[in-house]
Amino acid sequence: MERGSRVLVAGATGRVGSAAVRHLLGAGYEVRALVRRAEKAAKLRELGAEVVIGDVTKPDTLGPAVEGCRGVFSALAAGPGRGDAQSVEYRGNVNLLRAAEAAGVRRFVYSSALMADHPLAREVAEFREKAHFEGELAEARNVSHAILRPAMFMETLLMPLQGPVAFVPGRQRLPVSWISAEDIGRAAARAFERDIEGRHELAGPDRCTWDEAYARIGEAGRRRITVLHPPVAAMSLPGRFVPQVGDLARMFAFFDAAGYATDPASLREVFGVEAISLREWGEKVFRSGTLG
Repeated sequence: MERGSRVLVAGATGRVGSAAVRHLLGAGYEVRALVRRAEKAAKLRELGAEVVIGDVTKPDTLGPAVEGCRGVFSALAAGPGRGDAQSVEYRGNVNLLRAAEAAGVRRFVYSSALMADHPLAREVAEFREKAHFEGELAEARNVSHAILRPAMFMETLLMPLQGPVAFVPGRQRLPVSWISAEDIGRAAARAFERDIEGRHELAGPDRCTWDEAYARIGEAGRRRITVLHPPVAAMSLPGRFVPQVGDLARMFAFFDAAGYATDPASLREVFGVEAISLREWGEKVFRSGTLG
């Protein structure tokens, strides 16, 4: 897609969305960022993005957002356990796609998830609804599209950490592929630059277990991170009453049974992105003070 064209980024305040905003601007595109609340827009404006207020769950707010855009990048994510996976991950994206089609948008790039259509992933609302929308997008005839299926976000490693200890449910002995949100955003920008179409699995150079991942980032910061593995079953009872816990339990049960790994070649060969390693990411995180 030609430089100078306007691209709407949905989910622009998230890690992947904000990274995509930076890389699209750096590649010479005009960027319009869709946000639900104006107070979240300051950093996006500082980057040079135009900001528009709208909500993908309210279709009548999307017309002004897509008007005049040549492309849309959706990095929408409900997140595990929020209870709105279907309204955001599926219906929200469908609303966005329909608005884009009505406005004559020619390109739609979607950030999904690795193994979203795996049989065991059907128990995880976030994955199930992503796979559902992938099918909808694949049937679209008025827009060319690319579906990005990133592996495990490196940023996910921060979630189970409590001081020097990481609590990772399940045994998690199967390999996982890791990728930074920054590299996913970079790949999204390349999808527009290179007019990439089809479905692509994205992963960085590291393919290792959770324990090995913590060891690598720990080495980067000269810190020891102890990994404990409470049984997934221990989350079952509270999961009946707290949706977040139940959804996370199903997600980790999925990873425990199936792993979460893929070939890293596509990111480099198709998108031209040389992804950072866990060690390099860990060094950045320690320098930023996120891990103390």
